[in-house]
Amino acid sequence: MSDPTTTAQPVSQPKRPVAVDAHSPVAAPNIAIVIVTWNRAAMVSDVIAALARQRYPRACIDAVVVDNASTDCTAEMLVERWRAERVVPNPTERAHEPAFAEPTPTGRGPNRAGLRSLTVVRNAHNLGGCGGFNTGFAYVQHAFDRPDSPTPPDFVWLVDDDIDLPDDAAQRLVEAAQGDPSIGLVGSRTVDIRNRDTTIETTVYLDRRAGLMTDNAPPGHPRHDEHKVWAERVGGTKGKHDYTGLRDVDVVSACSLLARWTAVREVGFWDWRYFIYCDDADWCLRFGRAGWRVVLNLDAVVYHTPWHHKLTPARLYYAQRNILWVLQKILPPRELRRVAFRRLAGLMKDSLGAATHRRLFHAEIIRRTADDACRVRPGKLDFEGPPTEPLMDALERTGSLADGATIVIACNHPDSLAWSAELRGAVAKRIPGRAGPRWIEVVRNDVPGCYVPASGGVSRRVVYSGRLFSRLRRQWPILLTPVRTCIVFDQVNDFPLARGRWNIHVDRRAPDRAQVERDGPARRAAFLARWFVTGVRCVLHAATLRPYKSTTRYG
Repeated sequence: MSDPTTTAQPVSQPKRPVAVDAHSPVAAPNIAIVIVTWNRAAMVSDVIAALARQRYPRACIDAVVVDNASTDCTAEMLVERWRAERVVPNPTERAHEPAFAEPTPTGRGPNRAGLRSLTVVRNAHNLGGCGGFNTGFAYVQHAFDRPDSPTPPDFVWLVDDDIDLPDDAAQRLVEAAQGDPSIGLVGSRTVDIRNRDTTIETTVYLDRRAGLMTDNAPPGHPRHDEHKVWAERVGGTKGKHDYTGLRDVDVVSACSLLARWTAVREVGFWDWRYFIYCDDADWCLRFGRAGWRVVLNLDAVVYHTPWHHKLTPARLYYAQRNILWVLQKILPPRELRRVAFRRLAGLMKDSLGAATHRRLFHAEIIRRTADDACRVRPGKLDFEGPPTEPLMDALERTGSLADGATIVIACNHPDSLAWSAELRGAVAKRIPGRAGPRWIEVVRNDVPGCYVPASGGVSRRVVYSGRLFSRLRRQWPILLTPVRTCIVFDQVNDFPLARGRWNIHVDRRAPDRAQVERDGPARRAAFLARWFVTGVRCVLHAATLRPYKSTTRYG
C-alpha cells in the first residue's frame, strides 16, 4: 500500500458492503467504542443514549467509557442510569503505563443501552483526551483482544463525549471500512450540533510547506487536482451543501473515528506526549505512512461544536506545541528545520506582541509553547493564567470601582462596543448613586459604530486604525493619563496601552467571570528576560532538529 501523503491514488468508492443492519442474518463485525470524558456527566449520558439508538446490531458493540478522574460523579451516573456492568480502576499517572485493577462488577446488568457490554474505566488522574484514548486502547486490548476472547474487536470506534449521532452513524462507518480492506481509518463528516444543516468539517490535508492542516489539498499535494474539482462541484468543503461518498484525506477527526483493529495493532496507539490536540492528526498521518488508507465518509455524520468555539490560550498551547512534534515524524531533515524555524519564530513574535498589548499571561503561555516544544516537555501545561473570579469582585478588589478611577476598555471585536455598554451598565447597578470610574474606550476603526459619539458615561473614545503608526500616535494621550485598569475581551487587543496597574481579561463565553493580572515595568522586564532565553533555545533547536521515531507503541 502506498503513502497517501506522497502518492496520488484515485478516489475509491466502497465495494458492495456486507449488510450490518439490526436484522441482518450475517454476523456483524465487533465494535469496541471508546469514549473519553471529564466532568461532563450529562453530556456523556447523552452520547450513551445516541449509541442506544444505533441501527447497528448493539449486541456486537462493547462500549468503554474512560472517566478521567471526574469530580461530578460521572462513573456513579453511568452505573445508576445506564447500569454499566463493571467499573475498572486505573491508578496510574501515565496513560502509556496502564495498571488496570480487577474490575468491580456492579451487579446491575445488563446495561440499559442494549449494548453487549458497558464498562467504566476510572482513571485516578486526568490524563487528557490523548491519555484517555490511550487508556481505552489499552483496555480494549486487555479485555477483548485476548487469545481466548469470544468477541475480539474488528474495529474500535473513537467518540467524543460532547457529540450527538444519527441512528445510522455506526452502520455508515462500518460499511465504508468493509468496502476496502486497505482502509485503516474512517472519519465522519462534522455538522454543527446547534445548526444541523451546516457542515463545519469535511476534508483535512497536511500542507507540508507551511506545517499546517488545511481544508483543501495544497498545491503540490497528490490530491490537489481531484480535490479542487470535487470542491468546486459540491460548492466547498463547508456549509450547506450536499455531501456523499468517500474522500481520501490525510486526517480525520477523532470526535467520531472508526479504526480497523488489526491496523491499530500494527501502527500503534496515540503519542503519549500530547495530552490534547494533534493526537488524532498524528495518528492519521502515521496510518498513511504505514500504507493504510485514511478516508472520510461524507454520509457518516457526527454533530459537534465547532472546535474554535472552545479555544483558549491554554488550548492553543497544545495545538501549537504538538504540531511541531507531528512534523518531526513527517518531514525530511532540511524541510523539517526550515518549517520548525518558521513556526517557532512566529510563536516568539506572537508572544512579544501579546506582552506589549496588555496580555501578559497570554504572552507567557505562547512563550512556553515554543520553550516546551524545544525542550520536549510532554503532557499537561502547568500554567493557564490567573484563576477566574466574579467580574464585579475583580473590579472591586483592584480598586477599579473607586470614584474617578480610570478604566480603559479595548474594543477591537465587532461586538465589543455592545460588550462595553453591558459592562458599564453592570457597574452602574453595582455602585448606585456614586460617580464611579471614568471610562475610556479604545476602538479600532473597523468596529461598527466606532465614530458614533460616545455615551453612557464614556468620557473619551480613542479611534485608531490597524496601522502601527496610527496605534502609536493615538497612544500618546493615554500615556499622560493615570490608568487603573485595562479591560481586554477574549484575549484580543492590538493597542499598546503601556500604562496601567491591572489587566482584567473577560471571556465572553462566561461574561460574569474574569482573570486578573498585575502589570508594570518590573513584570514586563522579567518576561522579556525569559523571552530572550527561549528565543536563543528556539534558534539552536531548529538548527539541530532531527526526525523523530517512537520506540514504543505509544507514538
